[in-house]
Formats: sequence, structure tokens, C-alpha cells
Amino acid sequence: IGSRSPRPRAPGADLPMAPVPVLLYGATGRMGRAVRECLHEFPEIELRACVAPNRDEEPCPSGCAWMAPGELLSGAGARLQADLVVIDVSLAQGTALLLDWLERSPRPLVSATTGLNETLEARIRLLADQAPVLRARNLSLGNSAATAMLSALPRVAREAFQIDLIEHHHAGKRDAPSGTALAWAELLAPGHPDLVRRAPTGPGDARVPGEIFIHSIRSGTATGTHRVLLAGAGETLEIVHSVSDRGVFARGALRAAQFLHGRAPRAYSFDDVLSQP
Repeated sequence: IGSRSPRPRAPGADLPMAPVPVLLYGATGRMGRAVRECLHEFPEIELRACVAPNRDEEPCPSGCAWMAPGELLSGAGARLQADLVVIDVSLAQGTALLLDWLERSPRPLVSATTGLNETLEARIRLLADQAPVLRARNLSLGNSAATAMLSALPRVAREAFQIDLIEHHHAGKRDAPSGTALAWAELLAPGHPDLVRRAPTGPGDARVPGEIFIHSIRSGTATGTHRVLLAGAGETLEIVHSVSDRGVFARGALRAAQFLHGRAPRAYSFDDVLSQP
């Protein structure tokens, strides 16, 4: 879902659109590096700042500044332009520091970090009153298609089948279950978080109708696979989304940044991004 077409112009405009300035927060993590590797596919985006506790050996693009999170909060952030779009691909503790800055100096935010607690989620929702915000646990086209299928499952199917949700990520992923697994579980048990459980290690008790067991696997270097298995009497249905290249999420984050630039303050979804030509 890379950038292949120009951003829309105002009627009668005959000048190139201004570049989309971006601050990449969490620039040296797995996702941060993937975003930087995909930048060449998005010529309308200019990386203006990379924020991470330690600088990478790879040089920052021309016109881009490296800074630590503390520097961003202590004054360096004040020199950044007001329409800068922030892409957050850090860890939960990093997001907390970022929100300290954004609450004082609101800017458009693409929030793609998983493992956030409800306090941080609430702060992100409140930020949308002051700036355009896109909060998404998964920024891939395939995930959007899978969630549409899960949303379309009739209630009788959710209650008739025994449902297992299996997610496999690399050994270094800290949060379990993954943010995507939790989002899928919400679709499968809408309004009933009590039906979502970590999978028992043994046979366990008889399942409650509509109950969902989540199995989390952390091994190897797998980028991410999510599988819903619905098992019934004499039939089994599976919905699987597997990602082999982290660039899938990086391109989604960059496309989301393009979308947010110049938007009115409110909460947006990745479906809003995908609805644009």
C-alpha cells in the first residue's frame, strides 16, 4: 500500500503540494528502521526529526535532526514546525513521554505502538480534540480485509463454533497477546470482554458459548501471523493473516501520515486512510 499517486490538489492548483514533514518517534527500533527504509517510496514525505534514546550509525537524511526523547521535551521540540506529523512506533514507556510533549504542543499523530495501558489510550483519545489522531494497532491492508471478514461473522456462528485465536511473533516482542489479537477478539466478542481468555494449558472446563481463547507464541524472527480458528461439529473455518515483511506496516504508517497532514482535529481510523484514492 505504498504511495503511488499524488496527493489531491485543490481545484485549479498548478503548484506542487508542500511536502509532508514527519517526526519519527522510536526511529531505531525494528519498525523505526522499516519506516526509514521505505521512505524512498514516498517522495512527498520529508523526515525532519528522528527521536530515539540512542542514535543509529546510519546518517539522518538531509534536513533531519536526531534527538533523544528528553531533548524533545526540554526545548528542541519547540523549534519543530506546527504541521509536523508524528509517527510513533516506540514502546509504551516512550509513548508516555511523547504524550507529555504532544499535550503541551499538539501535532498530528499516527500512533502504532502496541501494549499501551488504558491510561495511555485515554490520553491519545483526548489528544484528538486538539489534533488529528490515527490510532491503529495494525497498519496493513491485509489486516483491514481480515477485520472486515471477522466483523461480518453472524452472531450464531460466533456462538456455535469454538473459537481460538493464535498469534505468532518474533521472540523479542514484549506484549502478549498482541494488539492485533486483542482487536480481533473485540470483533469476535463485541461488548463482552469477559468472554476473551488466555488459552488454558490443559483441557480445562467446558467452554462457554462465544468464548475465545487466545494463544500467544513468541519464537524465532516471525514478523507476525494471526489466525482465527472456528471449530464446530464436522466443520472448521480459518481466517489467517500472515506478514513476512515489516515494510507492510511501515508503508501503512507513512500513508497514514500523508492522510493526516492538514486534517481537522479528530480521531481517524486506518479505514479512513484506505478510503482515499
